[in-house]
Amino acid sequence: MSTPARLFALVSSVLTMLVVAPAAAMADTPITWEQEEGLGWLGYSVLLVGIPVGLIVVIWVLTSLLSRNNYVPPAPGNEVHVSTGDVDHH
Repeated sequence: MSTPARLFALVSSVLTMLVVAPAAAMADTPITWEQEEGLGWLGYSVLLVGIPVGLIVVIWVLTSLLSRNNYVPPAPGNEVHVSTGDVDHH
């Protein structure tokens, strides 16, 4: 497949998805359904501010818990390790 054909396939598939994908979202609700009230200013503020802040706090807590330094060094021992010098090194 040549480069112009690949480019044409990519552009045409992207344009098709841009036209077809939002078609269902543009549909109106049926007339027989009850019309609900929209969100008030408190609902929108929770949606736009509260949820992102909550996610940031959860991610911050998880990363700080997982990145803690839990290493406790062992107590110094009385043994002295002396190299004899005749160790085979591979």
